[in-house]
Amino acid sequence: MFAWVIGIFLIVLGFAVKIRPSLIAGYKQLPESKKQRINMQKLTSMLRNMLVLMGVSGIALHYIFGWLGWMNIQPFATSIAIFFVTPLLVIRLNEMIPPKRPRE
Repeated sequence: MFAWVIGIFLIVLGFAVKIRPSLIAGYKQLPESKKQRINMQKLTSMLRNMLVLMGVSGIALHYIFGWLGWMNIQPFATSIAIFFVTPLLVIRLNEMIPPKRPRE
């Protein structure tokens, strides 16, 4: 049940970010010049896809662990899904918005 709640929350959050980019942390505080350099269409689509992937994989892992009889780790299915999708999210974000490099 808990996996469903968190999974559905992540899926809904993914679609909400696509509709309202202001839900992205720090977006409102960005200066207008930086907002124009970011392709918001690609960014919100990528965030939506990753959040939906986290939610769906968390729900799927919950049932896969139950089917395999791994009841001890079944409650951690959503956490495991988030743990493995987050690095993918960070890598994709760094491709879209390269981090600032210090001047040498």
